Amino acid sequence: MKYILMSIFTLCFVVVNLTAQEKGPKAMKKTKPAYQIGDKVQDFTLPNINGEKTALSSFKDAKGYIIVFTSNVCPFAVANEERLVSIHKEMFAKGYPVIAINPNIGDEENLTAMKAKAMEANFTFAYLKDSKSLYKKFGATKTPQVFLLDQNMTLQYTGSIDDSAKDPSGVEEKYLVNAVNAIMNNKTPNPNVTKSIGCGIKAGGSDARRGGPKGPPSPEKILADMDANKDGKISKDEARGPLAGDFERLDADKDGALTVAELSKIKPRERGERKQ
Repeated sequence: MKYILMSIFTLCFVVVNLTAQEKGPKAMKKTKPAYQIGDKVQDFTLPNINGEKTALSSFKDAKGYIIVFTSNVCPFAVANEERLVSIHKEMFAKGYPVIAINPNIGDEENLTAMKAKAMEANFTFAYLKDSKSLYKKFGATKTPQVFLLDQNMTLQYTGSIDDSAKDPSGVEEKYLVNAVNAIMNNKTPNPNVTKSIGCGIKAGGSDARRGGPKGPPSPEKILADMDANKDGKISKDEARGPLAGDFERLDADKDGALTVAELSKIKPRERGERKQ
């Protein structure tokens, strides 16, 4: 009887221990990793600027999908608008539509602003609003950032559109176009991953800082706020606040305009300086 009681006690101890371990730190839910090359992407449905819901499966005759996370105001995204229009025109006819997705929050990035941007930039492709944090599933961190899928929705290429982030006249290697052509010829894109150059995605929620003072604005944010004519730089007339007073010093090449590179030289204290 003694041995039976001890066995029961031991069994209870083990069960309690295992239950405690399951509820401990090791039982914390693991974050699902972002899509990697070779992964199959799940279909999704997002609001389109045309007022409808659009999914990958909406493109019935597609042989692949060119997904681009982009922005209305990011200078790098703006510099690539004409390229995307051209790529869509060329590749849609071959069965590879461009599907642009805006993951950012803010008045300049909502559906109304997106619709205006599409009209202004002559977008002929679908322009969707990320309302389900889809960018996290893809692992997108920049705008613009490309994800090329084949007909089976398998990720084949991710990264930049080409090797010239802002200047279309400086393009020497068309990463995205080359990747599409490789798939069409039953080949593996090479390279299949390139570095994305652009503005960081600002989607709020868990990505936003909680509590405490806000950090200084980034050069991209300063440019987006003050670049009234959207030419990718800030003229002396467009500069406001402390930037206007420090314009001459920051204008290193003395061309009468400030670029992201020149704005990047502003020290954090200068960007986020507070009144005493």
